[in-house]
Amino acid sequence: MNENYDSEHIRAIYERNVDDIYGLCFSYMKNIHDCEDAVSAVFEKLIKNKPVFETPKQERAWLIVTACNQCKSMLRFSIRHPKIDISSLPEQEYWDKTENSEMLEAVLSMPEKYRLVLYLHFYAGYSLTEIASLTKTKESTVRSRLFYAKKKLLKLIGGTDYEKIYRNDGAFTSDRISEKRNA
Repeated sequence: MNENYDSEHIRAIYERNVDDIYGLCFSYMKNIHDCEDAVSAVFEKLIKNKPVFETPKQERAWLIVTACNQCKSMLRFSIRHPKIDISSLPEQEYWDKTENSEMLEAVLSMPEKYRLVLYLHFYAGYSLTEIASLTKTKESTVRSRLFYAKKKLLKLIGGTDYEKIYRNDGAFTSDRISEKRNA
């Protein structure tokens, strides 16, 4: 399908995918400002390159791969060019007070290979086969990383029970963590 890249089409792509791309970028960048820059750059590349997608799955996959590459590029740049610590800014306080911030902190403290698999599987809803394709790794490697990521996450939050970090729908929750700490 050769789609016309008018403002309506771009807006539709943006609205369908911005939340997933934002979450993915935040898992890499670990702060709101860099995350927003990365998300903007991803959609700028979409507008500039005007790729043709046959399915919404291809569209989403292209955006995720582009977001990963953009974040990695920005992180390489930040290593070469040190910046100011923004954790003391008032906007950061808002993020720190949001629901599930303990879980988010635990996930963000993990190595990239585990963060990425956790995000793509539980937040973006990709299967292990799809994650393997997106990350250009073997499915067995993805399965192994997911297993160890869950194990590390349980260790970080201080639990051993599967239900402490997963709701029935497979999403993360910190309700049980808070209950455990308050008890």
